[in-house]
Amino acid sequence: MTTIKFFKEKENFTGFECSGHTGYSHQGEDILCSAISALTQSACLGILKVLNLKANFVKEDGFLKIEILENCESAQILLNTLKISLEDIKKGNEKYIQIKTVKRS
Repeated sequence: MTTIKFFKEKENFTGFECSGHTGYSHQGEDILCSAISALTQSACLGILKVLNLKANFVKEDGFLKIEILENCESAQILLNTLKISLEDIKKGNEKYIQIKTVKRS
């Protein structure tokens, strides 16, 4: 199962963490895992390369985490779009994907 955690402070997203493999199919043939990877990596590229925001970023096999260190309205739009996109993919695939929002104070 892939777990995606979105981090929020008050009403703003501050980043997300994606871990695990979906198990939908064999590694290298898992289209569900590929879709999640494409969306999450694109969001990270948008934050780091397009918006040029300061962020802590970690990418390893089966793990991706980004925490934005500055507030930006464009990043909120990007992260909201990511969350909605992942929730759409989750429909019908609930046993492979878990999405959580973690409130931080």
